[in-house]
Amino acid sequence: MKMKLLLFVCGILSGTAEVFHEDLAIVGCSDSDGEFMYSLDGEEVWYADFKKQTGVEPQPPFVDHASVPGGYENAVGQQQICRQNLKVLREATKGLPLKRDPPSNVVVYSRDEVELGEQNTLICHV
Repeated sequence: MKMKLLLFVCGILSGTAEVFHEDLAIVGCSDSDGEFMYSLDGEEVWYADFKKQTGVEPQPPFVDHASVPGGYENAVGQQQICRQNLKVLREATKGLPLKRDPPSNVVVYSRDEVELGEQNTLICHV
């Protein structure tokens, strides 16, 4: 019995599994504010709090926290790059006229979920 159990455990240890995860990093800025955030599988893992000048790990205490060594310093550097890019883009697009084409089709978005086969009310504000 022990030998069978040992072979079973060895089989599990040598097996492989494919697991796909969605990893996302967001960098955004304006003249007065900025955003830097990491997420994994749709859950926020880490973000930079620029007002408190620190990185924040918003997971609950019972979860192993993902540490991001040098994360806040990286976020500050990314904000500097973002603001520089913002300046360059504003300068490059300064003289371009704004296009104001009317929409080619009428688009209606419902406020509530629309149920097929039921009477639904759409309210239009003009």
